[in-house]
Amino acid sequence: MILRTPPPRKRRAGSVADHESPVSDRRLVLYDDPVPVSVPVSSVDPPPDQMVCTYHCRQMVKSEFIVALDTAQKQVHGYQSQVETLKTELHEIEDERKKCQDRLRYLEQELEASKGREHALQERLIKEVNDSQERYQLQIKRCCELEVQLKKEVDSCKTSESSAASAKERATDLEEKLQRLSESSEREKNRLQRELSHCQDESKLSVSRKTADLERMRLKAENLEEESELLKKQLKEIREQLDECRHQKSALECKLSTIPTPSESTPSEDKNLVKHLREELQNYEAEVQEARRLKSCHMNNELLKEKLLEEKGRREKAEMELSQLREAQLNAQNLELELMSWKSLLKEIPDVTSCDDIPKKIAGLQKEAIESMIKVGEISAHLKELEVSLELAELSKQHAEKESALAKEKAENSALEVKRLELMLCSVTEERDRLNKDVIVLNKQKTAHADSRMMDETLVKDLESSLALREHTIKELESNLHEQREVINRQHDEMKLLNEKLSFEARRIKSLEREGDRLRSEIALLESKVLRMVNTLAVDNETKQTIEALQSELKKTQAKLQAVEELKGQSDAGNVIDVDISEKLAQLKGQIAILEKREERYKAVFAERISVFRRACCSLFGYKIVMDDQQRPNGIPVTRFTLQSIYAQSDDEKLEFEYESGNTNILVNDYSSQPEISHQIIVALAIEAELSLQLYQCNSYALPVY
Repeated sequence: MILRTPPPRKRRAGSVADHESPVSDRRLVLYDDPVPVSVPVSSVDPPPDQMVCTYHCRQMVKSEFIVALDTAQKQVHGYQSQVETLKTELHEIEDERKKCQDRLRYLEQELEASKGREHALQERLIKEVNDSQERYQLQIKRCCELEVQLKKEVDSCKTSESSAASAKERATDLEEKLQRLSESSEREKNRLQRELSHCQDESKLSVSRKTADLERMRLKAENLEEESELLKKQLKEIREQLDECRHQKSALECKLSTIPTPSESTPSEDKNLVKHLREELQNYEAEVQEARRLKSCHMNNELLKEKLLEEKGRREKAEMELSQLREAQLNAQNLELELMSWKSLLKEIPDVTSCDDIPKKIAGLQKEAIESMIKVGEISAHLKELEVSLELAELSKQHAEKESALAKEKAENSALEVKRLELMLCSVTEERDRLNKDVIVLNKQKTAHADSRMMDETLVKDLESSLALREHTIKELESNLHEQREVINRQHDEMKLLNEKLSFEARRIKSLEREGDRLRSEIALLESKVLRMVNTLAVDNETKQTIEALQSELKKTQAKLQAVEELKGQSDAGNVIDVDISEKLAQLKGQIAILEKREERYKAVFAERISVFRRACCSLFGYKIVMDDQQRPNGIPVTRFTLQSIYAQSDDEKLEFEYESGNTNILVNDYSSQPEISHQIIVALAIEAELSLQLYQCNSYALPVY
């Protein structure tokens, strides 16, 4: 080993000596010795100048060698301690590198898991998007179908409006006809009132005549009574005179018998005597005739008394007949009012000029009622279809709302997932930054060892490649998140469109409901404008009662007619019954005959409508209905209904119930007492059947009630 000492340098004034070496700035350099490996590269400074020491230098540095050796040994010990510290640091770095590798593996696993979750999320989102597209297409199809249905409904509404307009025109025509009929009925009413006033005047005149006749007869009777009293007195006087004459006659006969007859009498005396006797006989005959006349007067007086009594009885009968006549006039007025009401009814029925046109008109009205019922059924079916379509639209609306709620929930879940992924990205970026910091620290420590530097370089490259991959995956995740946000925004737009469509459908449903209400109101108006005949069981009982009252009135009037005819046969026509009364009686007879014919005709119409109702009930409910009107001993009317199914296998399979004063009672029979039938029979069924009967009667047929 050759040591050299560099040439001495001049010290600067104010320079400070080195703290490591006592020699000023002289360095000891080992010649031709390699640099030890353990010494770090950073501690070996390249010599500014290397010079070969000579023999003279050796002698010069002997004294300094020991000091330099000591310092070198100290430096070696320091370097060894530094190497040990560096080894410990290297072990720590290796441990940290292993930790970083483990953490990197963990992060790679998390990255793979996040990739798997991202892939599953993408598949799920794709599936949801496909499902939403399918649902959207279904909604579009449903909207198209609803539009087609709406067009149909609009067409049907137009047709219904046209039919309503035609019905309004018909209603206006009917109103005009009704106005004309009301005017004609007013004219007829005025005419009948004039006739009634004329009849009342005639009846008053006839009553005044009758009262005058009665007064005259009463005066006659009083005069006859006075004459009879006078005649009685005269009769008594004549009887007294007759008795005196008889006494005188008997006395004269006695005298004549006692007088002696002369034998010789002169003819003159005889003649005088004969004359005198003849005069007396004539006087006696006159007295006898007077007595006979008085007797006949007495007989006539008795006959007059009897006639007077008869006249009094007739007067009482006439007074009774007058009261009965007044009652008959009131009844006639009632009948005239009823006739006027019937005539007004006939006039209110359009296109009816006579009674023979009524059945034809009733048949036409029945046809019109059936056609209107069919139209009402069609419109109700149409309304039911509208209601069904509305229900379907509401169901689709609810389904779309549920789907929109689910889509909102999915969007919220996807937003939460995006936030979670963003948080994961933030954590990954933080990890990346921390790893970059670690790499920078490791790059600073690369000069420690060459092998460790190479390993660190490879590690850093791996870390950089993994970080690049992470960045690439992060960019992909960001792009996927951007796409998902775009998809979510598009779904939000679609949801807004669907909500707008739902609101539009809701408005359209409300408009359809308003249209349905309007159609129902128009149908109700049309039904109210259709001429209907109303009759229920109570109305039927009232009509029966009115018919019975009319029959009783008819019997009374017939009895009165018979009594009047008897009176007419017993007395003179001029004194008892007036000609006007006979004409009125003839008119009343004609009216009674017309009413009887009309009653029979209405009975036939009622029977026909009952048969139609039974057939309709049989076709509607599947039951044959038999009605039987009965009467209890206390006079309460009872209607028995017999229901028999069209599928009954025998005549015994039938249900029976009674209707009495608004109450329904089911009758127990063998068929209704069966276990499988008895639990099905409840009172509500009979009540519903009776209600359906009344409703059908109210809408289809009945006799008019006044």
